[in-house]
Parts: sequence; structure tokens; C-alpha cells
Amino acid sequence: MKPAPQAALDALLERILKHDRDAWDRLVRDYSGFLTAIARKVFTSYGASTATHDVEDAVGDVWKNLIENDCRVIRLCLERNNFLQTLQVIARNRCVDILRRRQGAMTLNDIQPAQPTRPEPECSPEELARIVDELPQRERLLITLFFLQGKKYREIADLTGIPQNSIGPTIARALARLRKTIKD
Repeated sequence: MKPAPQAALDALLERILKHDRDAWDRLVRDYSGFLTAIARKVFTSYGASTATHDVEDAVGDVWKNLIENDCRVIRLCLERNNFLQTLQVIARNRCVDILRRRQGAMTLNDIQPAQPTRPEPECSPEELARIVDELPQRERLLITLFFLQGKKYREIADLTGIPQNSIGPTIARALARLRKTIKD
């Protein structure tokens, strides 16, 4: 049995598929803040400004994507029960599209000189292997599969049973732990 919020969301999506304008207005009202937050986070993570017009463009593109092709994406989300995850992926992709368009329109005057970075501490391959071996088992496994075996997140999820959306954060924690250990 689905939890009440999921059931309510599914009912709202079903109403949208029946061309209920009130349902669409409610979806946009309820989830625009969610999409705006995602867009700002994506732009920030790429080191780009979170200009209001870019964020609004990204959010608008997500809404457009949802209703294209007779609401194909909404239908798929209902089948797969993954509406929020799909919103996140589409929002991220639309932000990246905007950044790519912006990059294509850049001129030499837009390019800023790179800021000098401090060099990372060095360690030998043997020392790095020892440090990786000291990681918790789950982190060590993900580091090995992703960096050493070149597996994609989906492949890692299939191999390990770890949810695909948990892999990136776990790898990030492992890398932070490795950096801290190397610096110490």
C-alpha cells in the first residue's frame, strides 16, 4: 500500500492526464519551489550564477517537458512511481542545457583567469591503497567499482543492491575521508 502523500500525488497526476486544469495549477504551485531549489543548487554546483531568469527558464522547461507528447513523462512516472526523482533529473538536465548554451555564447571577455589552487598533498600509490583499505567496506567497494573498474552508477547499483541515488553521496563522503587522511 502506498503512503498517503504518494497516493495523493498519483491522484493529482491522474487528474492532469484527464486535462484537469486545476490539478495542473496545483502541481505547479506545490512543486515550483522544489524545482527552483534544485535549479539554484545545480547552477551553484557548476560555479555559475543563480540568475533569476536562468532559474525560471530551467523550471519552465521542466514544466514544458512534463506535458510534451501528451504528458508522456507523467505517464511514465505513474507507471514507475518515480515522479520526484524524475523532476530532479529533468531539472538538472535543463540547467545543464542552459549552462551549455551560455558557454557557447561566451566571448573572450567572459573568460576569467583561473584562480591558483593549492597543490594537493601527494602520497605514493602504496600509501593510497592502504588508506583506501581503511575505508568502511561500503565506501571502499564503491570507490573500487567506480574509480578502479570504471562502472557507472547504474551498474554499481545492479551489482551491489545499493540505491543508485545513494552512490554519489557515499563516494563523495569516501573522497572527503581520503582527502582528510592524506592531508593529515
